[in-house]
This record gives sequence, structure tokens and C-alpha cells, in this order.
Amino acid sequence: MTQSIESSLGIKLNLPRSAHASCEEPEEGVVFVHFDGRVFVKAGAVVVPFLGSAEALSLFPSATVDEGAIRFLLNGADVMRPGIRGFDAWGEPGKTVVVKEERKGRAIAVGMSLVSSDEAKGMSKGPCLKNLHHVGDRYWGLFKKV
Repeated sequence: MTQSIESSLGIKLNLPRSAHASCEEPEEGVVFVHFDGRVFVKAGAVVVPFLGSAEALSLFPSATVDEGAIRFLLNGADVMRPGIRGFDAWGEPGKTVVVKEERKGRAIAVGMSLVSSDEAKGMSKGPCLKNLHHVGDRYWGLFKKV
């Protein structure tokens, strides 16, 4: 499972041999995978870090959005370039990016980059990140059952 998550997300977990791993499946097809405090959600072929796991989120680059974008993101909308105030370089399209709100820096969504970070810098409009997981979504609710 470790290798599957690492290859799917393009990261290295660097877990010690003594790392504790566990899985819960609160609903068929949705699995929460725990690695020493890091929680990931696996739903079919999609793997994302769980928003309630600061340790897992810290492994990924982030984008900060303005207050006006928050309500749209919490309803599942993709992250549009005009709402982004700043971001870390994530490289090419297809990378996992944590979306944070501007005021307190809290993670509110996890997305997949639709464009490279260099391309996003030059954009003034259009979608940059596909919203895969946000506060209050299905995964958020299912985690309360485990």
C-alpha cells in the first residue's frame, strides 16, 4: 500500500521500519490509510491526503486563495486563477496541491494541478486546480465514521 500511495502521489513517505499502518473502509470503495499520523483517502484509483491530517498535507505544495473563493471551493468548484493569491511551485500538471485560505492559512481543499505552476503564474483567468477533496465533502463525512 505504501508504494501505491507514493507512486500515485509522486512523493516519498520515508517511513521507519517500525511505522504503524492501518486501513479503514467506512464505505465500499473508500479506504482511509493511516501511516504514523499521516492519513490518505483512496477511492478507486484516486489517492489524496486527508484534510484533517496536517502531517500528510505538509508533504505537498500549497496555493493560497482569497476569501471570495472559499464558498465556491467548499461547494466543490475548481480553483480558478483569479482567486489564487499565491502558490508554491508544483511543477508540471497532475500534481497534488493543498489549497489554503488566506486569512489563517488553514487547508480547505486538495486539488490536482491542471496546468504547470509556471503556466499558472502567467494566467489571469481560467482553472488551475481540480478540486478533489474539500472540507465538508463525502470523505470528510466518512472519516467521522472511522
